[in-house]
Amino acid sequence: MDNIIAGAVMRTPHADAVASHRFAAGHMVRLSRAIPLRNAAAGNYEVLAQLPERDGDLQYCIKSDREPYQRIVKEGELEQAIARSMPELSSVSRPSAAS
Repeated sequence: MDNIIAGAVMRTPHADAVASHRFAAGHMVRLSRAIPLRNAAAGNYEVLAQLPERDGDLQYCIKSDREPYQRIVKEGELEQAIARSMPELSSVSRPSAAS
């Protein structure tokens, strides 16, 4: 006990690790299929804000166009939304000027 330094802070090995959010505001996500079914709209949600960690989980505020309200969800409940490909402008058939 003689080696104790007054005012010293005991740190755990993971205390210096900084958790970072996987999704930023504006990203499109969807609720994970691994989470049991719940009363939520299917489809994509927009990340409105990154929220602080709570009980060891990072959180987000998300919103669907299919619901009138916002949801607060844990990062583990989200997946990256599947982007739907849009046809290229060059592949769209246009009437020729000769007709």
